Amino acid sequence: MKPAFRIISLPGSDERRRAMARQMEQIGADWQFFDARRDAPERLRYRPQMARWMRGRELTPGELGCFASHVAVWRGLLETPGLDGLCVFEDDLLIDPTFFGRMAEFVRECPLGYVRFYGKLPVPTTRICDTIGRRQIVYFERPVYGTQAYWITRPMAERFLASIPEVVRPIDDEMDRCWAHGVPSAGVFPYPVIEVDFGSTIEGARRSLPALSPGDALHRQYHRAIEKVRRVSYYGRVATLGRRPLGPLLPAPLEVSA
Repeated sequence: MKPAFRIISLPGSDERRRAMARQMEQIGADWQFFDARRDAPERLRYRPQMARWMRGRELTPGELGCFASHVAVWRGLLETPGLDGLCVFEDDLLIDPTFFGRMAEFVRECPLGYVRFYGKLPVPTTRICDTIGRRQIVYFERPVYGTQAYWITRPMAERFLASIPEVVRPIDDEMDRCWAHGVPSAGVFPYPVIEVDFGSTIEGARRSLPALSPGDALHRQYHRAIEKVRRVSYYGRVATLGRRPLGPLLPAPLEVSA
């Protein structure tokens, strides 16, 4: 069975869509565009006050649309009979055709149900195993951020969705919160995709957001300290994997966001 691909792209992004279509046709994949959302996710309440406390600011319209788009893709995966997993791309990528042309082999041999193909930040890693083309599957020892490209199976999509009852952070922050949803943060390295810099409207909107009030700043410090303790504890366990026989991380207990 050929793994299926979904490419999240705003309607009207013709240049990006043409570039992605050429690449997908080159690898002969089962793929389709998924129209990106512009509003907050359906069935999930956005709480701007909690966002200020959890993330230090409110979310931008672009971040809400990005959140809604990935949530909708996961729901679509769960609602499609016979579909066990998806390779999810955003539309600003250059992809390695050799690697993704052999995705069926990767899916067959991959020991994990959620694997990133790109991350925003360079972070320490712990090797799990080899994969296609001299690449390795690794655990990340820090949050890497970004939603550009990843493989996700039905059980992992269910995990993500169950852990997010409301919107209080960007979607990549939620995906990195392994201590909350129990899905290890793993990736293929070196990355088989490169992000193309078309310019980000989200980044510009973030910088124009107002500063926190003194009261919100105190709440932010409190929640940030709790997250740091849990994050450091979790990633400390990841780092020890490199000093003993490799094995899967014990899943964190599933809990709600916030």
